[in-house]
Amino acid sequence: MNGNDYSLKSLTPESTLLYLLRTLFGSAAEYAVYIPDSGDVIVLTKGQLVFLVERGCADAMIKTLPQLAARNIVRPINPEEIEYPDEVSALYVETTGAFIGTLETALYPDEPQYPQWWDAPVPFAITSRGVLRLNDTAISMFGTGLEKLNASELPERDEFIVRLEAPNGARFMAFRKLKPGIFTVDDCTEDLTDAQDITWWAAVGQTWAREIEAKGGKWQRLSSPPEGRKKGFRPCEWQGQLQGYLDIQMPRRKPSPKPTEPQPKPEPIPQQQEEPIQPEPLTMRRADDVIGSIGPQAMALLAAGQSREHEGYY
Repeated sequence: MNGNDYSLKSLTPESTLLYLLRTLFGSAAEYAVYIPDSGDVIVLTKGQLVFLVERGCADAMIKTLPQLAARNIVRPINPEEIEYPDEVSALYVETTGAFIGTLETALYPDEPQYPQWWDAPVPFAITSRGVLRLNDTAISMFGTGLEKLNASELPERDEFIVRLEAPNGARFMAFRKLKPGIFTVDDCTEDLTDAQDITWWAAVGQTWAREIEAKGGKWQRLSSPPEGRKKGFRPCEWQGQLQGYLDIQMPRRKPSPKPTEPQPKPEPIPQQQEEPIQPEPLTMRRADDVIGSIGPQAMALLAAGQSREHEGYY
């Protein structure tokens, strides 16, 4: 493998413009072409790349060329204005890597550049030039629904899962990157459903454990039943397989006192209203009546007193 082949295989959209310029001079290509996942194709000459490097863009990445063109820092070439594009060579850079081809490819950039092993009996997917394509093996296994996805909106990770709506329910497809823009595809619906089920029951168990602790109880996981006890522990199974035992110990509750029968409330004693004392009426008595009411002894005392009074005057 010579140096030019190594430079071509190392060229990606994250490479610098200076690296692109060096690779272009080291190849027989006359133009540099960047095909983004979405947007217009960028076609530049060697002279334009030299201009960008001299303007301080040497460390700028190739994938920033659409932004540089939008700021009028560089004006890409229209490939339709080139005579005999099928006879002019160009260095192409896209998500899946770099390759040498004719400039005619820049006129029809919708079809990705497939690797030589694309037709192997393995489900492959390629995300390039704004589209997602499946090989025949993947189509026979999963259908063409995945090709409706927007390639530019897929996560930029080595592994990710895509939810695919289907008439018989949702399906989950796992993508694993083999190289930039090329993935293996696997249906992980069953595995993901089992994982969600396990997560649910794990959440239920944590909630139950918190309630036990909140009531002052204790719990522990045991590999075998506790010796000498027949109660207070529970076997834990998952899909018919024993996973262990859960030992639960709750604090003893004090017996609550027997409720006493309520005593009847005494009836209130009615308050008696005191009658106001009425003063006796004053009656005027005549002198004869007064004398008539005096007894004989009182009369004798009065008479004696009267005699003594009279004796004082004589």
